[in-house]
Amino acid sequence: MRVSRVTAALLVTTLVVGAVALSGCGNGIGAQAAQTPTVAPPVIAKAGQLSVAVDMSYPPFASKTGEDRPGWDVDVAAAIADRLGLKLVLVDAKPDAAAKLLRAKKVDLVMGDLSIGRALDLDVAFAGSYTSDAPAVFASKGATVNADALGGKRIAVQKGAEAYWLLSDAYGEQALMLFPTLRDAMRAAAGGQADVVAGDALVGAYMLRDFPKLALVGQLAQASPVGVGVAKDAPKLEDAVRRALDEMSSEGILATLRRKWVGDLPQLKAPGAEASASVQATATP
Repeated sequence: MRVSRVTAALLVTTLVVGAVALSGCGNGIGAQAAQTPTVAPPVIAKAGQLSVAVDMSYPPFASKTGEDRPGWDVDVAAAIADRLGLKLVLVDAKPDAAAKLLRAKKVDLVMGDLSIGRALDLDVAFAGSYTSDAPAVFASKGATVNADALGGKRIAVQKGAEAYWLLSDAYGEQALMLFPTLRDAMRAAAGGQADVVAGDALVGAYMLRDFPKLALVGQLAQASPVGVGVAKDAPKLEDAVRRALDEMSSEGILATLRRKWVGDLPQLKAPGAEASASVQATATP
């Protein structure tokens, strides 16, 4: 999960993105022909468009690459907008700022690795999920690692991340190798300075394309849903978004987008599902 951040100034850089493109998805998920909008003000802030606040500094969920705005959230938001017959407008904002924009009716949706717990913290309604996430452990391919018994291991972790809090409670901060970013921690493990790296499963899996010697070896906690937030006083929009996500799930679109951004990452274990914490590291594209 995301490291806690001090609320930044509102970044209201409005980026108009046509709802006819899924951020260069390239997976056969094309846009449909222009449709008649299925929702209008006051259900949404502005007629004909769906304004979505995302954090453009948090790949794989959203980022800036030249003129492009690639990201998992961007793809999902574009698909939702298309289903509602609307043009997508992205607003770059950190989570706390995004929630303020939502309550002020400046945007319609908020995204960005948004869990149910995070939605409660931000005082927004959780309108539905498109994937799940968990703190996880990565190690060199072929290594046998028990994620529940890391004592004695050199553990690289991003300070302040959920994995950091779990591991510091279990082993004490002195047992951890602390890094400012998950990428730095991954680099340490890939270079042999650490035995394992702990961090966000989805972000870590996305980074594996840059660290091919590493692979997922286990979870530190059960997975929780990640999805879309709406204002608490917007039940009609909440219903519309939930229907769109349900349709996208049943049609396989959400699974295709997951493969696009995190490859063949195994489905993360959620409450009620049994899992062995001791696994052998295998390739995850």
